[in-house]
Amino acid sequence: MKGSNVFATKRVFDWSTRYYFSDFFEGVLLKRAAYGQLTAGEKISASLLGGTVSTILTLPLDVLVAKTQDAKKAGESVSAIQLFQDELKQGGWKGLKDSYLQGFEARLLHVCFTTVAMKTGTALLYEHLFPN
Repeated sequence: MKGSNVFATKRVFDWSTRYYFSDFFEGVLLKRAAYGQLTAGEKISASLLGGTVSTILTLPLDVLVAKTQDAKKAGESVSAIQLFQDELKQGGWKGLKDSYLQGFEARLLHVCFTTVAMKTGTALLYEHLFPN
């Protein structure tokens, strides 16, 4: 399946960066926490910050996957690297930036809120359903 390698790579980067940066920001907030543990709001804030950084780092991969899949639908056989190089040659760095930052706001909202739901929300729900 054309584009599946890029798609699989994208998924790995998506979720690993979401969790990594959320944990990173939880650590930062934990150092400032008064009672040695984070409140639900602080955990949610860490997930939102982690989702933001993840979006910034993985948006180019998201666009590359979509463009690779579009090329496949059009019957073109092009690698992700070749597609990137061709776009750089045609539009320069500005064209590349404009192309690869398209949809940033929607992606930011999606990533931030799915990170909160999957990382923090599920843990909070579990703690609520099964208290110690």
